[in-house]
Amino acid sequence: MSEVIEKEKAAATLEEEGRQSQNKKGGTIRVALVQSRSDLGTETYDPRDANLDRALDSVRAASAEGAELIVFGEMYLSGYRTDEWLHKWATVIEPPDAHVRKLVAAAVEHGVHIIMGMGTFGAVMPGDVYNTALLVGPGGVVGAYRKTHVAAFPYSEGVSKERCFYSPGRELPVFQTPLGRLGIHICYDMSFPEVARVQALKGADLLINVSASAGGFEEFWDHGLFMRAAENSTWYMVCSVVGMQRGDRLFGGSRVVDPSGKVVAAGKFDEEDLVIADLDLSLTRAARSSSHNFNIRQPEIYRAISDPVPYP
Repeated sequence: MSEVIEKEKAAATLEEEGRQSQNKKGGTIRVALVQSRSDLGTETYDPRDANLDRALDSVRAASAEGAELIVFGEMYLSGYRTDEWLHKWATVIEPPDAHVRKLVAAAVEHGVHIIMGMGTFGAVMPGDVYNTALLVGPGGVVGAYRKTHVAAFPYSEGVSKERCFYSPGRELPVFQTPLGRLGIHICYDMSFPEVARVQALKGADLLINVSASAGGFEEFWDHGLFMRAAENSTWYMVCSVVGMQRGDRLFGGSRVVDPSGKVVAAGKFDEEDLVIADLDLSLTRAARSSSHNFNIRQPEIYRAISDPVPYP
């Protein structure tokens, strides 16, 4: 009997979330980008407790400001440059480990949705680690995006050697929430316009990039954010971790860009910051109805985009 009651409660919750989603669609939501430093793991130090404690303080502060969606940077929980120690300090999503449960509890307590970057273990192969953005809400774990484009520049150091530590994801999901449909991707994924376009074509109301923005690429982020927002006529935001990690400068610069490509809110460079912005989702619909940049497309002539690169 208790199992039946639990199923009925779950069904009622889903129905209510669906109603809320319909009510929210096209409305305004308040987002918070938590631009924070992040501790790194070592052979003997698990950084997740300290990082999560700091994050929970930020969740409380952001929710007090009315934020409904709170975003943290790439690999925030695990530490971006934890690198070779990720096999010890990666997170288990299913069944949810202690850190995931605490994150969900915070979402429930404050009635918010939270996106947080972290290293996660795959479900099958022991030691298989992914660079992941986890989405949780008042109803629990909503879903997880695994970084699909993992940097692999063998003659570089630091941020360009991700492929040594992460397996690439293979999906570009869009997550249905009461706030709208969220398309989430991670850092270098922005360099591939197909990622944002696929998520837009799947109906994303807004696109969120969870990042560790590396020093030297400041102008790249300026232009890249403009293009991903404007070419898809959608809200686009990036939230980055900040600070020095094993010699790499992560500059921050978190920001929110509207469907025309205009920056409406921006974080500071090289220091922690909390960026709050109100997103009017009706602007996405207005921009698309006037630009027609989706129904003018001719996908039948774009086949080369999805074909493998030909080699002689």
